[in-house]
Amino acid sequence: MATHTIAIQGVAGAYHDIAARRYFGAAKGDTVEIVECDTFDQLCEAVTNNTASAGMMAIENTIAGSILPNYALLQTYNLSVIGETYVRIQHNLLALPGQSIKDIHTVQAHPMALLQCRDFFAKYPHIHVEEAFDTAGIAKKIRNENISGLAAIAGYLAADLYKLDTLAEGLESNKQNFTRFLAISRTANHVSREFNKASIGFRVSHTSGTLADALAIFKRNGINLTKIQSIPVIGVPYEYTIHVDMTWEDTSDFEQALREFKPEALELKVFGVYKEGEKNIDLTTKHIITVNEPNDPEEPQEVLETAKKQDSGEMTIPAWQNWIPPAPNTKSNYLLISGPCSAETEEQVLETARRIAATGKASVYRAGVWKPRTRAGGFEGHGVKALQWLKRAKEETGLMMAVEVATAQHVEDCLRHGIDILWIGARTTGNPFSVQEIADAARGTDVGMMVKNPISPDLELWMGAMERVYRVGINKLIAIHRGFSTHEKSVYRNNPTWAIPMQFRARLPQMPLINDPSHITGKRALLAGVAQKAIDLGMDGFIIESHIDPDNAWTDAAQQVTPEALAEMLNSLTWQPAYGSVTHDDTSKLDTLRSAIDRLDAEFMDLLAARMNIVREIGEYKKHNNLDVLQPARWEEIIQKRLAQGGKLGLGDGFVREVFSNIHKESLTIQQG
Repeated sequence: MATHTIAIQGVAGAYHDIAARRYFGAAKGDTVEIVECDTFDQLCEAVTNNTASAGMMAIENTIAGSILPNYALLQTYNLSVIGETYVRIQHNLLALPGQSIKDIHTVQAHPMALLQCRDFFAKYPHIHVEEAFDTAGIAKKIRNENISGLAAIAGYLAADLYKLDTLAEGLESNKQNFTRFLAISRTANHVSREFNKASIGFRVSHTSGTLADALAIFKRNGINLTKIQSIPVIGVPYEYTIHVDMTWEDTSDFEQALREFKPEALELKVFGVYKEGEKNIDLTTKHIITVNEPNDPEEPQEVLETAKKQDSGEMTIPAWQNWIPPAPNTKSNYLLISGPCSAETEEQVLETARRIAATGKASVYRAGVWKPRTRAGGFEGHGVKALQWLKRAKEETGLMMAVEVATAQHVEDCLRHGIDILWIGARTTGNPFSVQEIADAARGTDVGMMVKNPISPDLELWMGAMERVYRVGINKLIAIHRGFSTHEKSVYRNNPTWAIPMQFRARLPQMPLINDPSHITGKRALLAGVAQKAIDLGMDGFIIESHIDPDNAWTDAAQQVTPEALAEMLNSLTWQPAYGSVTHDDTSKLDTLRSAIDRLDAEFMDLLAARMNIVREIGEYKKHNNLDVLQPARWEEIIQKRLAQGGKLGLGDGFVREVFSNIHKESLTIQQG
């Protein structure tokens, strides 16, 4: 274990302290010693003159926005960003032990904290609020001077350090209040595959389109710009440095983008390359101290062991049949969830449920209760009123009920009405803040949860959402593959991009994975083809939209079918042994595994054919523009990207190089033909 001296703005127990302990201590088990600084300038000075080994500095907040002076400090001091972490700003009311809220006559806190807790203090008019500079500093003052009747607004860490009682938790009106902190050091990280994010600053000339053209270089190289902030250049009116944060999947993409970008910039500084911080982990921050003190007698050993197991990425997920009864007329290894896109009327909800139940094909009934649409003004659901209809449908048909949720309030409303399964939609999956809010609201319940893949083809976001739900104690989990928005021309509403759910299955083999043909296709005529593909690739079932009058549905009419048409379509499919259904002593296991390879080979051939079609288009372009068929720099770029990707997936460099060398050879032949 190592000891880190970390400079922070504020005193021990402040949110900067929480961030420092989380980043430098909790993840590694190291010890953190805090160097208290009154200002951010002093923080940077402490790191520069070696008083501290590193610093932790706030850079932006989800409510207050960017902290512009701190961006300027990055330019002023020759320090490097080596990492980042996100902390939820959870305000608690702290006071000397033995007191209650009625004993408190004054609260002192930073003006921003007071503003964020305004709704709470409106309930206690007897409490006088006063502005102060440092929230944790007030907590320290209360303890050192033994002041009764005075309370501070601070986090759990301040309460632990200064031995104060927490009279109330979560005073803030907006629970989605997060601050992003940067870890800064005198020594920069070297570019490597370990890192996937960078912060840079640059200036370009003031000519039309220059900035747009410069930024387009990053897009062309597959770089995602997560933050763009203009910073005034001190002493030069109307001159700005552009600060950009960016992420990537392949380090070589970032390196290539920088090579192309440098000639376009008047000035360029890389503030640092680092690993992207996980958003909104440890929402309550209560265990920050105990993470670094595993021998704390108040922390049971079994709790620590559970935390270690969760941190290791292990997930124990029961088969869906253990908590969802298989439908009588569908193969027992396959799950079917069906129902209308939207709960439109009570009659429509009940009649659709009756007719779906009559087919004997479905185990779970789904309906959209909250329906935020892409464009405002459309039908956005009946909310709680529709939950009452679903409750009646459950009582009448015996089907389990599933509803999409996007907020903590949605979760609470569903639980109150006996909804069995909640699902997180594609838009929500892409926002870790919202996923964590939903997971926390479901904490301690026995509800089932389904998580759709995010809109973008981002495997890590999808897996991260599953992990967030699992970490609050919910293991009745199902993943839903509903396709991705890739902006490529396709007959589908959302591109299936089958490789991603297959990677998901490889990473989380125990997780039930079902397919959503409705949202992939957007057209009822294409449902059967996608459903068959999902079966061939070993998925565990489907969630398909069904409506008693699809053509007149209030939302997504084109992709819905009647319950009877759904049953007919399912009967037309060729069913395979479901994934994981073969036991070790089953003599047909070898045949089943070979069938799985056949399915994957077929998918590989489809992808290879699609690649060669694009190669032909490139060949035509080169001929038309008199370009050489062989482009050595482009080939080197491709092979380096694939080697990096192969390394992440456990494929040998020699194997990857040989495969893509053959593909490249065939591509040249096609382009020369």
